[in-house]
Amino acid sequence: MDDVKSKKTQEIKGDDFSDLIKLVIFSGIGCCVFFLPLSINNQIVFPVFFITNLVYLKYEEFIYICIIVFISLLCIKEISKKEKTILDKVDIVLKLISLLILIIITTKNEFLFFKDENLIQIMKETIFKVIIFLPISSIFLPFLLDYGLLYIFDCCFGRFTKKIFRVSGKNILICALFFFVDGFLGFYVVYKLYKEGKLRKNEAVGAILNYPILHISIVAYIANRLKINFLLLIISYLFVFLVTNIFICRIYPIKNKEKTFLIKNKFKEKSFKRNRFKMSILLYLENKEKKNLFKTILNYFNETMNIASNIIPILLVVFLFIDIITRSSNIVNIIGGVYETLLIKLKMPYPDYISRSVVLGFFNQIYSIEVLNNGITFISRLTIAIIIICQGISLTTNIIFIRVYMRFINYKDIFLVYLEKILIMTFIVFIIYYFYLGFSA
Repeated sequence: MDDVKSKKTQEIKGDDFSDLIKLVIFSGIGCCVFFLPLSINNQIVFPVFFITNLVYLKYEEFIYICIIVFISLLCIKEISKKEKTILDKVDIVLKLISLLILIIITTKNEFLFFKDENLIQIMKETIFKVIIFLPISSIFLPFLLDYGLLYIFDCCFGRFTKKIFRVSGKNILICALFFFVDGFLGFYVVYKLYKEGKLRKNEAVGAILNYPILHISIVAYIANRLKINFLLLIISYLFVFLVTNIFICRIYPIKNKEKTFLIKNKFKEKSFKRNRFKMSILLYLENKEKKNLFKTILNYFNETMNIASNIIPILLVVFLFIDIITRSSNIVNIIGGVYETLLIKLKMPYPDYISRSVVLGFFNQIYSIEVLNNGITFISRLTIAIIIICQGISLTTNIIFIRVYMRFINYKDIFLVYLEKILIMTFIVFIIYYFYLGFSA
């Protein structure tokens, strides 16, 4: 991003005043809905969560029936095809299995399929995020993405993010969605921006694989359960997250990804040495696209409903697979054996707990919370907490989304980035551990 001057005069014209008002009002609405904490019923919540919880409590059964109908229609559409590939036949089987699971969940008979009560609860929460939270929150996304905020983040933070993380400034907004809102919403935003030519390929790959961290409310729960100071945990995992991303963006495979846009459009990435905020607004006014807000909202909502209908069948089958695999602790121990050996070589305390958290985190980050144990040392509790929060790649989140909507990211890249993240985090924590030993000696 080279320093450039806007083609327009550096003053806002009268013709642009209405668009400037829209930028202020609509962007303000978007920021408030997603990021403004409110105290409701003695609880701190973000407005988007309050709205979706109201819908869920009133229309839970109706929503399950709707998704059953959607998936049934998709099954009929697939079955009616005259020529079917092997993948088509597999998709039909997955959808039929998922329909059966959804019907059983709706009738409150989950234990016919699943044995792990914790996994059932996590599965229901994930279904809620995909079926309810994602479509409802998408209604407010145009306020956040289509009225100038992307330009403001690019111009104000682009120099810093480009130098440190080799990405544009808008990635700060994407990170905030993962951190404060939800992972699936973050995946959708990355997919949407990449598809519309507003995010480069290397940024899309890095965002999908690196940015997913656990929501701030779950971090608070982990801190409370492990009796770790909340502020200390925040500082520790943010440090590990930032350092890990600094390394990941500079090594294979993300380093080798094309720094190109999928399509060309009016969106511009530019950098300014001074008056960045003002120049970002001028840049937006210069390149703005005329959009009907109502049609844009309907487009976002329709797109997320299609995403939910396509992801849910695979998601349910994957949860069933995880339930079967984790019934045997021996399987989990075998999978984590190599990592446990590394931790033993590094003389890290409680390597069995840490390796188990990594394995379960690969299945589902929240599910890995089951390994939390107050009986182990403080540094081991902190290590497990950091890995659970920052691990970021799991079968039930980004791998499923990639499988359905971002197939240009191959499984080799996913596996390599996962290994790189685990190893980098391990060595960072290893250094912290020995500093801790020296300080406490």
